[in-house]
Amino acid sequence: MTHTTHSEEETQAIAAELATTLKGGEVVYLQGDLGAGKTTFVRGVARALGFTEPVRSPTFTIMNRYPVDHPTIKQILHVDLYRIEDTSELIPLALEEELGRPKTVAFIEWPERGGDQLQDPDKTIIFQVDGDTHTIEIN
Repeated sequence: MTHTTHSEEETQAIAAELATTLKGGEVVYLQGDLGAGKTTFVRGVARALGFTEPVRSPTFTIMNRYPVDHPTIKQILHVDLYRIEDTSELIPLALEEELGRPKTVAFIEWPERGGDQLQDPDKTIIFQVDGDTHTIEIN
């Protein structure tokens, strides 16, 4: 399904729509250039699931956790692998223990940098930007 947005609010509305389909345990890959709306999308999901604090890109921290108040989802895991140069850098994150947990939904930016350290995604979302138009393709 492909959506076109022209603002952060529209992107977050698409994310909130996706949030209604999540049950827990999902791994979602986010693909697209810098500034394409990946973190904005995660912010929309987090808000829809009850997280009210700031949602920031984990570019430097690599992984952020957002506790949410939802019947079946208790945490959003937001991972950004942009700064990863070698998959051995993922070992301290223990992603194999984090991904797929029944009460967690994981969003992974730049998943191609994770090599074989990541499990296959339940969904892949591709972000493209053309001027002020953002295209979000959910697969």
